[in-house]
Amino acid sequence: MEYNPEFLSQCFLHTLSPQPEPRRAAESKLAELADHPNYALAVLRLVAEPSINEQIRHAAAVNFKNHLRSRWAPSPDFSFTPILDAEKDQIKTLIVTLMLSSTPRIQSQLSESLSLIGKHDFPKSWPTLLPELVSNLQAASQSNDYASINGILGTANSIFKKFRYQYKTNDLLLDLKYCLDNFSAPLLEMFLRTAALIDSMVSSGGGSPVTLKPLFESQRLCCRIFFSLNFQELPEFFEDHMKEWMTEFKKYLTNGYPVLESSAEGLGLVDDLRAAVCENISLYMEKNEEEFKDYLNDFAQAVWTLLGNVSQSSSRDSLAVTAIKFLTTVSTSVHHTLFAVDGVIPQICQSIVIPNVRLRDEDEELFEMNYIEFIRRDMEGSDIDTKRRIACELLKGIATNYKQQVISIVSVQIQNLLTSYAANPAAHWKDKDCAIYLVVSLSTKKAGGTSVSTDLVDVQSFFASVIVPELQSQDVNAFPMLKAGALKFFTMFRNQIPKPLVLQLFPYLIQFLGAESNVVHSYAASCIEKLLLVKDEGGRSRYTSTDVAPNLLVLMNNLFTALRFPESEENQYIMKSIMRVLGVAEITPEIAGPCIAGLTSILAEVCKNPKNPIFNHYLFESVAVLVRRACERDISLIPSFETSLFPRLQEILGNDVTEFLPYAFQLLAQLVELNRPPISDTYMEIFKLLLSPDSWNRNSNVPALVRLLQAFLEKAPEKVTQEGRLAQVLGIFNRLVSAPSTDEQGFYVLNTVIENLDYGAIAPYVGHIWNALFSRLQSKRTVKFIKSLSIFMSLFVVKHGSANLVDSMNSVQAGIFLVILEQFLIPNLKLITGRIEVKLVSVASIRLICESPALLDAGAVRHWGKMLDSIVTLLSRTEEDRVGDEPEMPDIAENAGYTVSFVNLYNAGKKEEDPLKDIKDPKEFLATSLAKLSAHSPARFPQIINENLDPANQAVLLQICSTYNCPIV
Repeated sequence: MEYNPEFLSQCFLHTLSPQPEPRRAAESKLAELADHPNYALAVLRLVAEPSINEQIRHAAAVNFKNHLRSRWAPSPDFSFTPILDAEKDQIKTLIVTLMLSSTPRIQSQLSESLSLIGKHDFPKSWPTLLPELVSNLQAASQSNDYASINGILGTANSIFKKFRYQYKTNDLLLDLKYCLDNFSAPLLEMFLRTAALIDSMVSSGGGSPVTLKPLFESQRLCCRIFFSLNFQELPEFFEDHMKEWMTEFKKYLTNGYPVLESSAEGLGLVDDLRAAVCENISLYMEKNEEEFKDYLNDFAQAVWTLLGNVSQSSSRDSLAVTAIKFLTTVSTSVHHTLFAVDGVIPQICQSIVIPNVRLRDEDEELFEMNYIEFIRRDMEGSDIDTKRRIACELLKGIATNYKQQVISIVSVQIQNLLTSYAANPAAHWKDKDCAIYLVVSLSTKKAGGTSVSTDLVDVQSFFASVIVPELQSQDVNAFPMLKAGALKFFTMFRNQIPKPLVLQLFPYLIQFLGAESNVVHSYAASCIEKLLLVKDEGGRSRYTSTDVAPNLLVLMNNLFTALRFPESEENQYIMKSIMRVLGVAEITPEIAGPCIAGLTSILAEVCKNPKNPIFNHYLFESVAVLVRRACERDISLIPSFETSLFPRLQEILGNDVTEFLPYAFQLLAQLVELNRPPISDTYMEIFKLLLSPDSWNRNSNVPALVRLLQAFLEKAPEKVTQEGRLAQVLGIFNRLVSAPSTDEQGFYVLNTVIENLDYGAIAPYVGHIWNALFSRLQSKRTVKFIKSLSIFMSLFVVKHGSANLVDSMNSVQAGIFLVILEQFLIPNLKLITGRIEVKLVSVASIRLICESPALLDAGAVRHWGKMLDSIVTLLSRTEEDRVGDEPEMPDIAENAGYTVSFVNLYNAGKKEEDPLKDIKDPKEFLATSLAKLSAHSPARFPQIINENLDPANQAVLLQICSTYNCPIV
């Protein structure tokens, strides 16, 4: 298809229009054209046309980049038309030259586009790229064209980044070798040439910011490429030329460049280069320590001196962090003796740690203006790249080899800071904050638990003398950063604080929920939530409903009130605390009423515009736990909950609030299960909606819809058999079980049908069920599917008898039962996990070998013996192998989004029912069943066991039978 350049130019011009109509029309037209061949080529040629306005060409360059992103190597999930190979070849021929001749704004877009292509095609499908870049680099170097040089280096930096992040494989190492062979020498040549230019300009006084800036940017890019090419392992070329690289690296750490450093922009550029150097020498310390050792002392001294000169200005944070990281790496290496020199560790504390840990104006501003980011850094540990945290990491590193020295020095520092605070609290409150931060940040987490410890202070003494006075302060709004630090300490060391003292302080924690500072009331909510998770020995919760009861009304009131503070309307820490308190407290009608009113009011607001998935998840968990725990205590509360919740749930369903549909279905399932029959007409209307095929089109809704369908099948089985509903339910099963992504959900539906309906109701459909399962088994069998099939067959046996199972299977295809048994059930019994599942499958299998004529027939001796062997294997596994611990309610991932997948509501979860409550021990059931069978035909057993059971299993079987005094021979 031919593209008119003038028409394309007009389209891109209109995409820049502030008026929505022409803009949307142009975007729509371009989207339509994008499906035709050679569109990307036409746009690229438009970008190359100098007579066209640069703004239009820039818009075209952005469009070109986005077009490549979706179509160069389109994902199978996308419906975009891919770019044809012939068009790709032409683009690759043009793009490098065009990028180098473009203005900086367009060059930036084309460089990104080139990197996108390189990500998929380089080097195997684009062997000409690197030679072309090297050729252009050498030409640009001869003419000192640093605009082109930096464009080439920027592109090379982008395409070489993959060597930093991808796992080491043979293919990756082959690609790396190709890049090293072609680019190592030109890179070093460029780096040394630019270094000489910088030295010449600086020494002659002829350099100006305008001429020096591109040179420093070039050196920074060379350093980043160095990092990528050296990341996997030390290449021979770089080892041979280490002296040249290290000489220049050291120069940038030790020399000053006043012409540039006199301005903030210039200083930032020089510091970026120094930070890149620090990353390179840290890499060599971590991975090439032996080869790097001769340079270590000089670099340690250079970095040490540099840190002494780095001001407290936040503009130099990046450099300070990377420099401290280098020293931290050295501190944990075999060369840690650098820190053993007298006076070094005290100097580190005085000149690096304390100045960087002290609060700065920027920290106070973040605390007040962006509480979410402050908490993310301070409480959640994402501050590893801040000077506060990395300074403490340096101390931790030194303490690896000089623990007692670090403890004694830092303990003295902490006491000095607290003494300074005591002398003038109003003026020196930051000293106390610094002391608390040091104790918290230098604490260590005990392996395998949430408990933390510290050797710096006696925790209980420090808590009583330093933290408690802050917690008992009458003014919750005074010195809010100090209050936040105290609450953080309380949260961190919650396991070590005695219960009586915590209960004494609980009312003060509740008061802090009323603090105006978002950070303070968030930390108070988080502290309460974490306290309620504390476990004593034996796994018992330390704090119970009895402990919460005296303060419950005011606690819940303050939590809901805290959600009214500006910017805390969707505060996830408060909502998580509400959820946790409701999960512990005894829920009386006096508590339930205001809580459900408060939660549904919030739900009404967030339905309008769901923004914070974590807050919303805890909101729905709070509703679920409130409903569950209140109704466990008083089932008469269900109607009032329905009155409050139904309008919100109907709003979610009616307005198709996509993000909340899975939650709504799970809450409805919970309400259905809590109801006593007969189920009301309101629910039956929802049941009709549930049976509509359209309801099942979104995969993200399927688990929640299955959960709701199971609830109806359990609570209203008689309704399912009316008006053709069972055929609709089995149609849903058939649809789900046919796809590997939803087959497990299909079995959940089928198992609930088998468990709750009489065989007479199911019988007309059983043949269709087996056909669906056999078809799937033939087309795409997976381990997960076979395990699910085994559990279904077992449930069928215990609910409707082995005769119905065997006969219904063989009616579909003669003899199929023994085929399925031999090929799938017997070999996979040992894969079954879960307490109830293991019991179900083992008991059903025992019934089959002891009751089913098909297996008791003389011709099925081999099947019988192999089945018994698998049963013994399953039952002989240790309890730990078969059953995992029931986890606490898991935290929703902090990066959770709505579009990823279904999110389970823990507190609305389906209770797992044991279909075999009358059988306590499957081993005993095996022994007694075999004993009864043996009494009828005692001669068969020894031979069958000897021929079919593994020797180890023979011993296990005899042990089981002996234990329960049930001889089988």
